[in-house]
Amino acid sequence: MTIEFHTPAGKVIEKLISSIRNDMLELLHINKKITRAEVMMKEDTGIFDKDNKVCEIRLSIFGDNLYTRSRTESFENSAKQAVKDLKRLVRQQVKKENTTTHTVMSSVKP
Repeated sequence: MTIEFHTPAGKVIEKLISSIRNDMLELLHINKKITRAEVMMKEDTGIFDKDNKVCEIRLSIFGDNLYTRSRTESFENSAKQAVKDLKRLVRQQVKKENTTTHTVMSSVKP
């Protein structure tokens, strides 16, 4: 799995990036089909509220994408919430894949 980070220069500590990387690898254990994770952290300058730290995460899973976005007062809290939401989405997707019934379609009459 490829993990790509986009962060504002000097605003996000390496410890947080390492923590998110570990969380993404944990998601890979839940769903082995994950091929890529893109993590974007930014400050929303259009908002004067203190909740202007944004974390967006997009997962690519063989033909499908999962996306989550969180906005709080710190990058740490935004990342924590985004990862939590993403774990829920990945688990739902795995559960859905495992419960999907496959029907055989045939044009041949018995």
